[in-house]
Amino acid sequence: MGLSSKPTLHAQPFVRSGTGRFQWPAIKPHWLVLISAFALTALYNVPFYTALDRYVGFDQPMLMFKLMFLLLLVNHLLISLFSARFILKPVLVFLFLSAALSGYFMNAYGVLIDKHMLQNVFETDVQEARGLLSLGLLVHMALFFVIPVVLLFLARVSWPAGLKRVTHWLAPIIVDIALILVLALTSYQEMASTFRNHRDIKDLVVPVNSVAALASLGSKVAAAQFPQEYQRVGLDATVSLPVSDRSRPNLVVFVLGETARADHFGLNGYQRDTTPELSKLARQSGGTLVNFPRVSSCGTATALSVPCMFSWLGRSDYDEAVAKNSDNFLDVMTRAGIVSTWLDNNSGCKGMCDRIPTVRPEDTDLCQGEYCDDLVLLRGAHQQLDAADNNDHFMVLHQLGSHGPEYYKRSKPDQKKFLPECQSNELQSCDQQAIINAYDDSILVTDRLLGETVRMLKSMQADYNTALVYVSDHGESLGEGGIYLHGIPYMLAPEAQTHVPMVVWLSDGFRMDNRIDAECVNRIASQPLSHDNLFSSMLGLMNVKTGAIKPSLNIFEDCRTT
Repeated sequence: MGLSSKPTLHAQPFVRSGTGRFQWPAIKPHWLVLISAFALTALYNVPFYTALDRYVGFDQPMLMFKLMFLLLLVNHLLISLFSARFILKPVLVFLFLSAALSGYFMNAYGVLIDKHMLQNVFETDVQEARGLLSLGLLVHMALFFVIPVVLLFLARVSWPAGLKRVTHWLAPIIVDIALILVLALTSYQEMASTFRNHRDIKDLVVPVNSVAALASLGSKVAAAQFPQEYQRVGLDATVSLPVSDRSRPNLVVFVLGETARADHFGLNGYQRDTTPELSKLARQSGGTLVNFPRVSSCGTATALSVPCMFSWLGRSDYDEAVAKNSDNFLDVMTRAGIVSTWLDNNSGCKGMCDRIPTVRPEDTDLCQGEYCDDLVLLRGAHQQLDAADNNDHFMVLHQLGSHGPEYYKRSKPDQKKFLPECQSNELQSCDQQAIINAYDDSILVTDRLLGETVRMLKSMQADYNTALVYVSDHGESLGEGGIYLHGIPYMLAPEAQTHVPMVVWLSDGFRMDNRIDAECVNRIASQPLSHDNLFSSMLGLMNVKTGAIKPSLNIFEDCRTT
């Protein structure tokens, strides 16, 4: 017999390095891929499993198993595609980061992750992002991101050499694709039915939802690097009723609301009087207040709604690239000789004010800490109008409004009427009524802003025919069905996110000089309307004549007196 030797141990819990330190045992890349896929599938997909239980139920265990197995295969395939040396670990870091973040916000706020939500995230400013930070988020990220990443970087990967490296990369991909095809062929009918009837499921699959959203958004960004030709709209724009034919020029203030839902407006029959100022204006002489109770938004997030509501496209034909590379109704007004100005107390105009004067008012009294009171917009408006000439003016005030989740920060202590209120950005930890209280107080603050704006406009009636238009960009979910905030894909969004308030106030001078029949406008106000009406209606309100106006969408078209 030869020399005896001790058997080699291949599975030690730790390996001693040449420096005397202990190291983690080496692991083959395919095992790291499999463990990571299992972890992502099992630990980060609670919203997906909750939806499966709701839509499929455990009374169909085989279908439940097939869908969960499909998720594992998809995650395994996704990771396997990037299982190359120097790439695998960075990709896993990204996947764990996106999975941890999306998992938290889906669990906490009931949101869905798609390209529009991701765009909204990227366009969120520092103040808005800070408002989402919480202890719960930090703890969640420590457990579901920091710890997995630390373990990931402690792991030593034993990479195969030569041709084996290719086969080890290719074989799992082939197996995953084959198994996915088998599942699809044998269970197509029941799986297709589930995804067709419950389209939100695909946006709950972690981390595939984040990757798909990022890829879709990335393609848009890439397309933007080769911008399409700019489209000029309303080249024939003129003012059909010039200032010389009126006693005074027009001044219209367009208040662009933020996150206001129509069913929490007192004017729309809400059980609470959240609009006392507007209700008072409806009773006062010297002007006509028209409430539009059936208005739908163009989108469920600012990043989509704002460009869409100023665009000529309309929701059904909306294309972001086209909207941002063509004239909006502010540009058409400017071409007709109307002075347009944008004042911002929010996260920017999303490209809609790029070609007109833009002001971000600041005031030490009204700006405390990270936010400014929306009344700062009125001070900015005064400053702009003090230097104005004898022209028609259209002024946009982009307010902070009811931006969440920190609704309680939108009202000062002496303005709070509905108590107790949720004073946390972790809405899921608050009683729903406390959330509603804080939100309703923010609507009261918007009502106050609108009341103060009308008072400003009344004080200027010696110099201008004045009017106010208010409309919100989108609504908000306040915990109904476990959903918070906004940004749900439009076809899946609850009405709370798409039904928005809209109000128009016309001074008597404006009505008479511009020949508008107020009773006619009131009759039209009860009809179903949307952001699609804004382009033609705002141009029509300012007496702009152009072929770009669609008469059927112009609220004031049939309400002009001769």
